Amino acid sequence: MTFPPSPAPWPASTAWLDEAITTREASALLSIPVATLTTWRSRRKGPAYLKLAGKTVRYQRRTLLDWMARQQQQRAEDRD
Repeated sequence: MTFPPSPAPWPASTAWLDEAITTREASALLSIPVATLTTWRSRRKGPAYLKLAGKTVRYQRRTLLDWMARQQQQRAEDRD
């Protein structure tokens, strides 16, 4: 029995990676509370973010995923 190929879990285009998402969406993507992201911003820590019109905060998915990958690499280097 053969099965049809599984659809990719993400869109074929990578444009979705560059979309600006809300702090709540970033929180869900990273599995980190909104309050933690807010605290990190005030302490100039955590992932980079965009500030639009001087007030609205957004994150790019690509930036968040890159930041997560760097955190994992740093942790692995700490164990060596």
